[in-house]
Amino acid sequence: MKPPRPAQLRVFYIGGYWRGPNDMVAQMLQGLRATGVKVVDFDTDKNRDALETDGQPYDMGTTSPVWLVRGKLFPLIFRFRPHIVICNAGGLSFRPRDAGFLRGLRIKLLTLVLSDPEVYEPTTSKIARNFDVLYTVVNQYVEIYRRHGPQAFLLPMATNPLFFHPVPPRPEYKCDVLVLGAVHADRIEPVRELMNHFDTHVYGEHWKNHGIKSRGFLFGEEVLSALNSASLAVIFARTISGLPAVKVGILDFLAAGGLVVTDGSPELNRYFAAGKEIIVFEDTRDLLEKIRYYLEHPAEADVIRKAGREKVINHFTWDRVWPKVLSTVTRVDGWPLDPEWVKKYFLQ
Repeated sequence: MKPPRPAQLRVFYIGGYWRGPNDMVAQMLQGLRATGVKVVDFDTDKNRDALETDGQPYDMGTTSPVWLVRGKLFPLIFRFRPHIVICNAGGLSFRPRDAGFLRGLRIKLLTLVLSDPEVYEPTTSKIARNFDVLYTVVNQYVEIYRRHGPQAFLLPMATNPLFFHPVPPRPEYKCDVLVLGAVHADRIEPVRELMNHFDTHVYGEHWKNHGIKSRGFLFGEEVLSALNSASLAVIFARTISGLPAVKVGILDFLAAGGLVVTDGSPELNRYFAAGKEIIVFEDTRDLLEKIRYYLEHPAEADVIRKAGREKVINHFTWDRVWPKVLSTVTRVDGWPLDPEWVKKYFLQ
């Protein structure tokens, strides 16, 4: 059979958007739609009765697989007749028998693992075999997943400039330093120091447990306003287990017009030139010195801010990533298969 053109490709997209409109899974969905493919999405947050955890607490796949109920999903899938079904994060998977049934209908199954390495042992190691193709955000886990059966690849980070873009600043969000994110052990002392030395606004979960005032949560347009009102935005990029990572927030914040300060790492160097497109720090002392310097040199800060945004919106966007991802799952007319596409992604 002749492969479908992008406008003919049908994709059934399953995911949850619990962080609101700026949720990564929601932003990836917008980027997928921007490619022109036909998409039906299934929001797991609104359909909890379509999920089973076999007696385990439901925590979006953090500690156990989340099984999709065939009686809820199959009628929708059969009506749409997709070429590909995507399970995006959340520990989502069809049970082996159901996955086999869908494969028998020549429907390809793709999963995206966005929380490695923490979710591998309790969750994704148990569901990887149910998919034809798997993408993980941690390069060291690509070969590990291949041993489970699926074709596995690294998923590079990207952003959605349709949502993340500059907006006018608002006085209530004006500050020297903005921190958006949940508390992790390695973030507590640096944030305390930021609070002691600069006008710092902190948003996110559990900070008050450590004596740090949190201003609550920001969603949607509020995030954009805060990023464009702060002089700098700090992102602590290590995972909970301490692994260096390139958080999607780095690209999102840059696209929104923020000046980003984050941990230096070889992984980050694949995306950005430190000191030219982004500001990097090595430890708390270095973090404080870098922030103080750029607060005192706003013209230099603005050059980096603009260069970072231009790099992201011209190279690292989800509508550029999706055609490469989908072409590794099924043949698409006009989207050539390139198993080496990730390497080329970083050479732009």
